Amino acid sequence: MPASPAPDAVLRRLDWSVARRLEGLLQGDYRTASRGPGTDFADLREYQYHDDVRHIDWNVTARMQTPYVREYLEDREITAWFLLDLSASVDFASGPVSKRAVLAEFTTLLCRLLAGKGNRVGAILFHAGIEQVIPARGGRRQVLHVLDAIQKRQAKARSPRPTDLGLALREAGRILRRRAALFLVSDFISMPGWEQPLAALASRHDVIAVRLLDPLEQRLPDLGLLTFQDAETGEQLFVDTHDRGFRRRFESIAAARDEALRATFATSGVDALELSTDDDVVDAVARFAQMRRRRLALALPGAQAGVAS
Repeated sequence: MPASPAPDAVLRRLDWSVARRLEGLLQGDYRTASRGPGTDFADLREYQYHDDVRHIDWNVTARMQTPYVREYLEDREITAWFLLDLSASVDFASGPVSKRAVLAEFTTLLCRLLAGKGNRVGAILFHAGIEQVIPARGGRRQVLHVLDAIQKRQAKARSPRPTDLGLALREAGRILRRRAALFLVSDFISMPGWEQPLAALASRHDVIAVRLLDPLEQRLPDLGLLTFQDAETGEQLFVDTHDRGFRRRFESIAAARDEALRATFATSGVDALELSTDDDVVDAVARFAQMRRRRLALALPGAQAGVAS
């Protein structure tokens, strides 16, 4: 495996013009989708269709005989956490770019955008369990710290145990006391039983699932006889990719897994971004941000909404 570039080099490679493409979409000038700590009362106005009934001021409503809701000035600064899956399966690459490289680029990009605007970012690195917690801080040095931690974990020997995403989510729930924006970056190749912890985490935080993919995980080419090895357990399987029926079954199972994951995200109230190793990360994030901004705008009539502000 080629040596990873130094964190400073990776950061320089993300030109400021790239960051400017995303700044307005991801943060800064838009309301949050939900009211967390740090909001101050601003004004009262008459209730409108689609307003949250929890914001009705019942005392004023009783006096005026018309429903009134409270409006708030919201804290623009946020704390963003990155829950990063650094298990052996994210090192997989069918081409020049691995899932780990996509994870590093996405995390660096979002960290720089958020920290550059005065927000705080932290990271929780996991595999079979939590391996490292980087407390939330601001500034460029924090971005370098997170990226350096990602690269150093690549060189460390891993436990032969498979990824336990459920355990990582439960531990993250105990670590994150205050409401935050949480980016869960993983290929979601894990032991079962993580769905309920994800829903519990999403009930307290604004969770975005970032799923890492490789095209070879979705469709097998005809390459003849091959030996496949599970990156996390070491288990090997000898298969004949020349068998058209086998390739069709593989694609069917992969499609079923995709559908099941998307259903889980929807049920848990989690927005999901899929990043393939052959995607342009910046373009994919921009499209996702625009989609989520439009959806949140529908949930907040009369207000603009961003992904993580």
